[in-house]
Amino acid sequence: MAASIPNDFIDELLNRIDIYDVVAPRVSLKKAGKDYAGLCPFHNENTPSFTVSQQKQFFHCFGCGQSGSAISFLMEFEGLDFVDAVKDLAEQAGVEVPLKQVNKQHQHDRNNLYATTEKVTRIYQQQLKNNSPVIDYLKNRGVDGQTCKTFQIGYAEDRWDGISKRFDVAQQNLLDRCGLLSHSNHKSYDKFRNRLMFPIHDRRGRVIAFGGRAVDEDQQPKYLNSPETDLFHKGQELYGYHLARKHSKDDYVIVVEGYMDVVALHQHGIKNAVATLGTATSSQHISLLFKTWPKVVFCFDGDRAGQKAAEKALLTALPLYLDDKIIEFLFLPEDQDPDSYVNQQGSDKFLQHVNKAQPLSQFLLETISRGIDLQTLDGKAQLHERAKDYLKQLPTGAFRQIMQDKVAQISGITMQSRQRMTNRQQSNSTHLNPMRRLLALILNKPDLCEQIPEDLEFNLLPYKGTEIINKVIEIQAGYPQINSAALLEHFRDSNYVSNLNRLMTVYGHMDTSELASEMADLVEHLEQLTTSAKINQLREKQMQGGLTDPEKQQLVALLTKKIK
Repeated sequence: MAASIPNDFIDELLNRIDIYDVVAPRVSLKKAGKDYAGLCPFHNENTPSFTVSQQKQFFHCFGCGQSGSAISFLMEFEGLDFVDAVKDLAEQAGVEVPLKQVNKQHQHDRNNLYATTEKVTRIYQQQLKNNSPVIDYLKNRGVDGQTCKTFQIGYAEDRWDGISKRFDVAQQNLLDRCGLLSHSNHKSYDKFRNRLMFPIHDRRGRVIAFGGRAVDEDQQPKYLNSPETDLFHKGQELYGYHLARKHSKDDYVIVVEGYMDVVALHQHGIKNAVATLGTATSSQHISLLFKTWPKVVFCFDGDRAGQKAAEKALLTALPLYLDDKIIEFLFLPEDQDPDSYVNQQGSDKFLQHVNKAQPLSQFLLETISRGIDLQTLDGKAQLHERAKDYLKQLPTGAFRQIMQDKVAQISGITMQSRQRMTNRQQSNSTHLNPMRRLLALILNKPDLCEQIPEDLEFNLLPYKGTEIINKVIEIQAGYPQINSAALLEHFRDSNYVSNLNRLMTVYGHMDTSELASEMADLVEHLEQLTTSAKINQLREKQMQGGLTDPEKQQLVALLTKKIK
């Protein structure tokens, strides 16, 4: 849970808000038993698999796996961060978010950083207007004035203090924290000089960093990006994302490698393009893109460097490749990039290449089989072995099965035995041990915590989960009226939040009385297990060195209890 907002406020807010009132205006819902159902807003589907539970104040999609509270829904649907989502719900509930004083100062501090980057952007834009040679350079690159305005493109003067002189001494620290200053011999100077400047925006369109391209061809490095700052984490951001999301009506997005690629495509009417920021494509990038588009087309130069970049993107994408998503790979002719190609050949020719992009399945098979002679038995065996490392990264589903069948077909080696093993593992994973059943129950109905005996010693059992169950019991004791959604918010930043979300669906078919009955049976079973564990513990000690009189009395009591 975010540190800036007290936990008890989140609990109370989610107790006031009805998740149905949050979801219904955004998703068409119909009554389905005790819950509501509709088409999932987070992936394409024809049959409703998206459910909203008023009892739990929780949503879940059985298709793509998205789930959570009203806060989570707003974050995913509206693209908000945690604090903004809470603020929206608080406004709906007619209450004020009690941000802690230290965090109010923190927010004020961040606002100062945003104000600094916006001011610097305006300065760069003005400096571009006053520099005819750089304007001519842009025109020669095919970039017009309107496009410059859309992307807020500017120019950093060839001066050591072109920016820093515009800020007083007290503001120099803000420039430094925004990554706009460099330091040498105890002196500070502008990081960007004599460069075409591309502001980098966050998902809400705020400037958070800059990319600078050398104007002189002999200037090194050719591209210079802002360092990591409080506002900017390059592995999580994409250049042009806010514009692609705003202007594009396509059902796919094109991922390119450079700023000028995005700018050129946008100017030629291809507005669904984004670029990574000098890094390889990350899993955060792909997850972000799939929230908006069901299809991602990676576009790479046709040289060896482009091939390597594509293979890295492939490896990153495999664990995220769900059956309802599409990833394709586009390789332009050698010595061409999207910028040069679209300027020379036009948008129609470029889109023809997009329409012929390789499906991930085809590129995956090419990657796996590269350098292998499939005409030999040795080569087929090598393909079978090499494919294991790739295919095991794919999520369980239809696509993974199809790829396994295809590799089996090419290699001539049956995968039936492997599939039987996979089926057994999946079967075991759905059979919950007693501790996971207990956790699923108290997540579904938190007040069931009150049925757990205080003397029930979970640590005696050979199962994991004691720590988290104790935490749930502690939270419910502090706020007895807490609902399931509010309870889960306490684990938002934990490593096991996805597992907890899945456990929320285990008992979704039961009503309140059925849950209570299931809980009573489970508690009785756990008491029997702990009794047996204590008996075994005492007997082992008895064999090794004997028991004290109190321990002997305890053993007799436990044996009597077990007999009853």
